[in-house]
Amino acid sequence: MKKLFTSDKFFLVSIIIAVLGTVFHNSVMLIILYPVPLIYTFVKLICILSAVFLYSSYKKHSKNVMKGLMGALLMAQLLEAIGFVQGNETPVDTVFSWISIILSAVLFINHFIINSDHHSSPAMIKLNQVICVLLAIAFFVWDMTWAFAYGSALVAVASVALALGEFGRYAAVVCVESRLDAYRIAREAN
Repeated sequence: MKKLFTSDKFFLVSIIIAVLGTVFHNSVMLIILYPVPLIYTFVKLICILSAVFLYSSYKKHSKNVMKGLMGALLMAQLLEAIGFVQGNETPVDTVFSWISIILSAVLFINHFIINSDHHSSPAMIKLNQVICVLLAIAFFVWDMTWAFAYGSALVAVASVALALGEFGRYAAVVCVESRLDAYRIAREAN
């Protein structure tokens, strides 16, 4: 997984699917089919902007800006996960909303643990990579239950877009943290 999360191409793809998946899902589900409070859309907008600016700061090598944007993105993701509890319609929703809260909280806390020290943290980076994959699986399974429950092709496509968007946003953070840790490892080796 280390090679995947340190790949510049994978990072770019993560940003693209984060933006496109989130925008498509919000456009279809949240505006057309299932209107939600404005705050939910605002949190999604913060996620998208944070992801885009994270990529931009990465390309400009603005390490301190990247760290702040990762924190902002992870906080927005955690707030979004907490908001999922409010809209639970089924026991499956309850289980997956709590899974997303717990895993998002671990990523958020781990971000500060990793960045509190100037030394490499390969174990913590590996933990983030595993959590990112677990979140991807959880969101895909959860979103597919919605697709099947509603039996609509449009809801199915929007659900896949949401799962991809969620994964892309989490993966973007894990990519940057994996890359920064690789730099720390190289620096420590010298």
